[in-house]
Amino acid sequence: MFCARCGEQIPDAAELCPLCGRETTIQLQPQPAAVRQPNTSAVLAQPQLTTPSISSRDRGLQGVGGWLLFFCIALIILGPLATFAEVMSLSNIDAAGMILEFARAGFGIVVGIFLWNVRPVAFTLLWVYFAFVALMGILGIIGFAVLEQKRPEDLTVSVRALIYVVVWFLYFHQSKRVRVTFGRNL
Repeated sequence: MFCARCGEQIPDAAELCPLCGRETTIQLQPQPAAVRQPNTSAVLAQPQLTTPSISSRDRGLQGVGGWLLFFCIALIILGPLATFAEVMSLSNIDAAGMILEFARAGFGIVVGIFLWNVRPVAFTLLWVYFAFVALMGILGIIGFAVLEQKRPEDLTVSVRALIYVVVWFLYFHQSKRVRVTFGRNL
């Protein structure tokens, strides 16, 4: 559906627009009978704007800040830098592994930008990103168990990836800031 206030597309079940933070419906006050004219168009009627149902305590949580800001900065800046440094430090990384790492970092940049700009599609991209990182971690652990050339750093990176996904998934699932900013949790 579309927000009646700002016109942006929002999730169907949203009571508050994740972009403008206001109620998604407009409540029209009936005009007194003496003021009504029989031939006036409904287009001329001015809607009465109501205040959103965000408490004053939660208003301070609206927008990208706190841990959500840290996550966005980590995805956009710190993650790609760490990936680049890690790939360059490994001497025996194969081309497929390097491509996957750079693809993960590039997709992380896109997800971080969409989260930073509070776009409704950000949660869908975040689901895909978490699934991709978790899958890479699981495959890394399976590869460590199956392959004969076992390097402890491969297992460490894979376990770290799974812990990363679990911790940040729980944050996006429970955070008040995420709920106030996006209108829902992950």
